[in-house]
Amino acid sequence: MKRKLLMPKLGLTMTEGVIAEWSVKPGASFKAGETLFVVETDKVANEIPAEADGVLAEAVAVIGQTLTVGEVIGWWDDGAAGEESGAAIAPAPAAAVQLAPPPTAAMPVAQAYANAAMTPPAGVALRIRSSPMARRLAAMDNVDLAAVAGTGPRNAVRAQDVRDYLQAREAAVATVATAAATAASVPAAAPGAMPADETATGAVERIKPGLVQAATARRLVAVKQQVPHFYLAVEAEVTKLLALRAEINGSDPAVRLTINHFVLAAVGRALVDLPDANAVWSDGDILRFHSADVGVAVNTDKGLFVPVLRDAGRLSLNALAQTSSRLVERARAGALSVPEMQGGAITVSNAGMFNVKFMTPIINPGQAMILGVGSISKQFRPDAEGRPALTQEMGLVLAGDHRLLDGVSGLRFLNRIVHYIEQPLQMLLGHAAKEGARQ
Repeated sequence: MKRKLLMPKLGLTMTEGVIAEWSVKPGASFKAGETLFVVETDKVANEIPAEADGVLAEAVAVIGQTLTVGEVIGWWDDGAAGEESGAAIAPAPAAAVQLAPPPTAAMPVAQAYANAAMTPPAGVALRIRSSPMARRLAAMDNVDLAAVAGTGPRNAVRAQDVRDYLQAREAAVATVATAAATAASVPAAAPGAMPADETATGAVERIKPGLVQAATARRLVAVKQQVPHFYLAVEAEVTKLLALRAEINGSDPAVRLTINHFVLAAVGRALVDLPDANAVWSDGDILRFHSADVGVAVNTDKGLFVPVLRDAGRLSLNALAQTSSRLVERARAGALSVPEMQGGAITVSNAGMFNVKFMTPIINPGQAMILGVGSISKQFRPDAEGRPALTQEMGLVLAGDHRLLDGVSGLRFLNRIVHYIEQPLQMLLGHAAKEGARQ
């Protein structure tokens, strides 16, 4: 019996997704648990497993197509008998053709772009229905959504509509350029001459990025263009932290605290102390979190993943270390679920192992801050009496969303992180927001 394959909802805020890959070809059988297709959202590329054994009857959606949650992307057969299943439920052939139209000539595409770019009459205000992903893509390329023909419910503009518009615009520009070149009577190449292609000579190699890398690239370009970043840098004295870490690790072989565990704890406790910083900007509103969640940037063979450590500001150091280590292992194994990568106002990105003093990272999409952690270095600083004293310092850079934070509030938050790093014993105590820290 044929059954529908629907675009899944992979999170509370997801409204649409992009079909990044079909892992099973039409007519091929699959087993429960095997990956059927890959959906790309604004967070990450997600491998969608089969819930039962079956055969992929039809792949309705094409790779690169954007569909809203609940839309039919394909059909599969569970092998059960049923005379009505195919005729009654299978989509009409015309619908599949409309989803993947054949390529058209350059001039009609250019004309379509010109028609779409027509402006409304003066004085007429348009309210454009559009998906969040469509708005992000439009903002990236300065596209007026009023010029884009929507194909979604109630003519809403979807992300794929914006992509089609951009392709048409590029085709129009190419057509104009070709016409101009012809009018200028550019000398033609000699018979048999071929355009230079460095890929043919071996001078360069064209490599297709993986799904995660491609998704990460698009997300980071979008967030860098849409979020007004500002950066604050400081050096934190870590001599006490290193001594405390060595003492704890040496007292119990089962405990393995890293420097990053202390940094995560410091960031979480700063969120508890300064709840105004525990927020993100979302479609003109401020969303404030009650849980002090902190993201952990994890570099893997497949790309960068950011699992979120829940309520890091209220966990004991031991519990934080165990939970963080488990999330990092799941990230490296490619086993993270979508909920494990959602939420949080800030991510910690630690590059200290690469001998870099400072790093200026890009804010993770959907968040408001990211803390770049550098290497520990030895410095001579004057002590209380003005004499040179050897210290150990760690470079920290806080990138913030200027729509939420200004210089003062950003420095207050960063200094609170430094306070816990430089006074690590306070992170061993039960934590509650301190009234003085709210001022």
